[in-house]
Amino acid sequence: MIRPCARSLPGPIVLAALAMLASLRPVAAQQKPKDLQWSHAFDLSCRPYGTSTFTKDTPKFGVEAFRDNNNGLGLYISQTGSIAVAPGFQDLKIPFTSKGPEWLTGLDLPAREAGQLEFRKDTKVHSMEIFRDPNSNAWLYITDKGNLAATAVRGTGAPGGNKAPKWIHSVDLSVRPGGNNDWKSAVKFGIEVYREPNTGNLVYICQTGQIAILREVGETKTEAKAPEWLHGLDLACRKHNEPDFTAATRKFGVELFRDVTTGNLIFICETGSIAVVAGEPGLKAPTPKVAEPVWTHGLNVKCRAVGEKEFTPKTQTFGIEVFRDANIGATIYITEKGHIAVYR
Repeated sequence: MIRPCARSLPGPIVLAALAMLASLRPVAAQQKPKDLQWSHAFDLSCRPYGTSTFTKDTPKFGVEAFRDNNNGLGLYISQTGSIAVAPGFQDLKIPFTSKGPEWLTGLDLPAREAGQLEFRKDTKVHSMEIFRDPNSNAWLYITDKGNLAATAVRGTGAPGGNKAPKWIHSVDLSVRPGGNNDWKSAVKFGIEVYREPNTGNLVYICQTGQIAILREVGETKTEAKAPEWLHGLDLACRKHNEPDFTAATRKFGVELFRDVTTGNLIFICETGSIAVVAGEPGLKAPTPKVAEPVWTHGLNVKCRAVGEKEFTPKTQTFGIEVFRDANIGATIYITEKGHIAVYR
């Protein structure tokens, strides 16, 4: 489902500030990580489901953008704690005069719960808006709950128009809680996959409203097939005020599946947060001789709420850990709230 273009879109507030806005939390035996650099910030609006125009009452979310100098990736975080990663930050000359986000269109996407075979009148519909970040040339999707997804813009960008997305298929994925190897304790989530023709991306949306996006490459198969499980990971994440890993540090269970219909790989956390990266035919399922994830660095990242012009000690801070999954060569970010973002 797609909502008609609004007659006018209030220009999102571009927040101008430059400071060290995140602290690094090295473990004693680990080499000190490089600094995280604040890049720019936006206030992004998202219309609730059933609303076709932007008004003064349309919900807005503060979004900060950083460059992680440990790997050159861009890290986006919303005031709700949702994160996304994207390339395009490595060559940015920070500080710079930020350009405002460019709104493209809005989407309303139904997402069924696991086991629900048909779309029904009571199926939850999640609204989202699509923006282009002209500073890094990335697509930014944000939902009515402040959930983020990002990917690089390919080619010249959107082909234009206000085209409706097309449902491709759905999968039900199970994920075990952190520290638990028993599948009997797993929680199952329903995930829908849509083709979004305005950007050329595939949109994955979980029944929780968490989203992931990835450029569609090649021709997606029309016949739906069951996903293939590769391996599971336990990822520990400290809270922002938790300096060291301890036995009490929260561990999140994360599973990795191959979406056979598209060929992509889906990471899903026990919280229902998802991330999608491109797959390759040579990856075996399940993964033979699974290597443990390697922790690379930890971050404390601040994000201002809408209307909060300056960073202060009261600005909300989120603990984030970064891991390397050597099994597929992916970098995984996970927050203290269990939001994940992956780059490969």
